[in-house]
Amino acid sequence: MSGDAKGKLGKHAVVLGSSMAGLLTARVLSDQFEKVTLIERDELRDDPEPRKGTPQIQHPHVLLAKGAQIMAELFPGLFEDLVAVGSTPAEMSDAAWFHSGHWLVRAKTGVIAYSQSRGLLDWKVRQRVRALPNVEVMDRCEVKGYLTTPDNTRVTGVQLHRKGEAETTLDGVDLVVDASGRGSQTPQWLEQLGYPRVPQTLIKTDVCYTSRIFHRPKNHQANWLMVAIYAEPPHGKRVGMVFPIEKDRWLVTLAGYLKDHAPTDDAGFLEYARSLARPDVYDAIKDAEPAGPIVQHKIPGSQRRHYDQMSRFPEHLVVLGDAVCSLNPLYGQGMTSAALQVMLLDKCLRNQPPGSLTGLAQRFRKQVPSVLLLPWMMAMSQDMSHPEVEGARPPGFGFMSWYTKQIMSLAAHDEDVVRSFANVQHMLKSPATLFSPGILWRVLTARPPEGNSAGVSGASHSS
Repeated sequence: MSGDAKGKLGKHAVVLGSSMAGLLTARVLSDQFEKVTLIERDELRDDPEPRKGTPQIQHPHVLLAKGAQIMAELFPGLFEDLVAVGSTPAEMSDAAWFHSGHWLVRAKTGVIAYSQSRGLLDWKVRQRVRALPNVEVMDRCEVKGYLTTPDNTRVTGVQLHRKGEAETTLDGVDLVVDASGRGSQTPQWLEQLGYPRVPQTLIKTDVCYTSRIFHRPKNHQANWLMVAIYAEPPHGKRVGMVFPIEKDRWLVTLAGYLKDHAPTDDAGFLEYARSLARPDVYDAIKDAEPAGPIVQHKIPGSQRRHYDQMSRFPEHLVVLGDAVCSLNPLYGQGMTSAALQVMLLDKCLRNQPPGSLTGLAQRFRKQVPSVLLLPWMMAMSQDMSHPEVEGARPPGFGFMSWYTKQIMSLAAHDEDVVRSFANVQHMLKSPATLFSPGILWRVLTARPPEGNSAGVSGASHSS
């Protein structure tokens, strides 16, 4: 540890990966370290185009309200900038959601999400991180492993390699943060250093995204800014979504569970859209002009690495973002989950004694489960509602599945329930909100909703 020069916790911190988790981490560390180095394998261009290492970037990334709150706190003015270049702020009532066999009533909730391409969001955040005077970005640079003290109990740096150059090292580092995503090599590197294998959970859903950008038809008329048609388990496995992005375009995604994947040819893509539980997505795109190719991205399922359960773990190393917990992207929780983990790291850093990082790695990894509880529980309950998904259901799963279906049925006509659901979905409030006495009574005395399961964007739009 190098002391608290100029009130800092250390001289040098290193972040692996320029994912959203990595970018937010670099911003937080810039307050606590004299220098922060952000290392990225891909070339980082100064534009919003997708980079090679992020195939998921070409698919929808609506930013939930809690994530937007955190980013606005870290980067004041960010969303004004985003809206100026084409991001669409959307209230819950601006969206048509078909879920559990019903259209949700279009109630005003006060919950605002932002819709844009992931490339645009990353680019604008990356610009702000690069503008920080004590942050250095090293792109086209691959990390090959960790450097440690002779007894391997503390990480002191990283081994680096750039194509066409000899391997080098970055040593004497006070803190290393792995934000390199789902493909993180930390589990293997720790095993090579003599640490036990990190326990891992995979909820295998074999989800595939098939997406295409369309020009928004000038004559298109609908009472929504975005629309989502969700599968209804146990039989339904197909999902369709239309989100507005910059340059007056739509990002359209067709997703399927359990290998029920959309084709990548024009006719097959449209036919899959036609097969959804409601016609809105198909009707929107059947005559729309494509603005790009059909792209596909497959993930095996939600994955969690339980670093908190390891009996030993090195000091001065933190792992966060998708490197710890990679959620089914259908629920839009990934960036917000990462932002919550970064804010936990910020809290842990601020609670450190001046000039010391001792115990930080252990405290952080032990507290991460509390941050992941809500997004993991929400993703798991949805994923495991498909009977074919393998794995033991947690205690009370049957009741929770029933209760969730009741909530979604009430949301077809009850504006108070929609408001509570929106706040939980956007991670602004605890799921306990949905068990308040008023809502619990409505669930227990509910009758099946009438007249809101058919039609085009069939829910009413309340003002």
